[in-house]
Amino acid sequence: MSWQLAPTVHRSGALLFDSARGGYFTLNPTATHTLEVLLAGGTCEQAAQELTAAYTIGAERARADVTALVADLTGRHLLMGQAE
Repeated sequence: MSWQLAPTVHRSGALLFDSARGGYFTLNPTATHTLEVLLAGGTCEQAAQELTAAYTIGAERARADVTALVADLTGRHLLMGQAE
């Protein structure tokens, strides 16, 4: 399954707006990069690999960051999909 923003969530760069709950959420550059990979059809592993290359962080740290972001966004009902 591919990732997508919840139907009530609108994105403008690094800003998410949840019109159903009325909340704004800002994303840092790595979270924005991760979200872009996922919304383009990439996997969590691909997002972690891109973070590793772009930000020169370790692979385990990148995987943990992607996992944490996905858990946070899905827990807030902002992102829908299924982890690989």
